[in-house]
Amino acid sequence: MSTHHWRGLALLGYFGLMLTLIGWILLPEHSDNYPVSALLLFGVMPLLFPLRGLLHGKPYTHAWASYLVLLYFAHGIAEWYASSGNIWFPILEVFFSSVFFVSAMLFIKTNAKSSRS
Repeated sequence: MSTHHWRGLALLGYFGLMLTLIGWILLPEHSDNYPVSALLLFGVMPLLFPLRGLLHGKPYTHAWASYLVLLYFAHGIAEWYASSGNIWFPILEVFFSSVFFVSAMLFIKTNAKSSRS
């Protein structure tokens, strides 16, 4: 696959993760102890930092954003393990964070090979 395919797959994983988190925060019932705005702020806002660099196809941004996404992967695994109810949101979080991580790494690798040639 070419660099453009890996970049497109990375963006699919990134936006899929973002939409999964937004849906997870907004759709199911939550405790009154945690306001929805705080959950959105702490859950989704870190994903907004690499947005510009990802949209412009910067390999450096793909590299550090892939490590940021590993936190979401760990969160999804922990929620999947601890969840007694709906497990679809943690499964989607693990899936999309994995897709982003792998495709971002392959985008960086193929981009480095194409720039050397």
